[in-house]
Amino acid sequence: MSLSQTLLELSRRHMAELPTHERAEIEDELDRLRMMRVAEEGLGVGDSLPDFALEDGAGRTWTSADLLDRGPLVLALFRGGWCPYCELTMLALEDARPAIEALGATAVGVMPGGRDQVAKAAAKRGVRYPLLADPANGFVRMCGLAYELSPGHARIHQARGRNFPVLHNDAIWRLPVPAVFVVEPSARVAFAFSDVDPARWPDPDALLASLEDLRQGHVLLKR
Repeated sequence: MSLSQTLLELSRRHMAELPTHERAEIEDELDRLRMMRVAEEGLGVGDSLPDFALEDGAGRTWTSADLLDRGPLVLALFRGGWCPYCELTMLALEDARPAIEALGATAVGVMPGGRDQVAKAAAKRGVRYPLLADPANGFVRMCGLAYELSPGHARIHQARGRNFPVLHNDAIWRLPVPAVFVVEPSARVAFAFSDVDPARWPDPDALLASLEDLRQGHVLLKR
């Protein structure tokens, strides 16, 4: 089963298990975010990746400039270590990491919160790519891909012990839109996928195809 199929099956099971009022609240939240065009108005193909300097769980600072000096970048935005959809996409990115690196690119993940949470999430899932902390969703906000939760949706998370303002060192209840990008060394976004529904994510083959296109284009330019 592909990653996209696995995520949709997880969503089907998850929604079926929820109480009716919570299921309706989540569906209303997704409808609200789609009407606001949160994903569509954020970072997209042809845009320049905002500069960042973010820490991993060990306290090492990674900058966009240093990463892009190495070559193309595959950058994924995750909602957090608590999210079962993010767990699958984190693992899928790790599975694809050797193929990404073979194409001369670097895989990087970003999630809200502090170093301790990032370290715990990376260790739990055994990811070897840099997983970076984004306190208060600062970088994601620069990408235009953060949104404030509705009161009803916030209550659902709060009932499950997820106090996002505390977890994320933020002033409000806010989450990133799940997203993944392929970024050229020039910082231009060559591939972009974002969706307010965490059950929607491209299969890694789409990322690899974009990287292969970049490599072929570079080869042609050198001829």
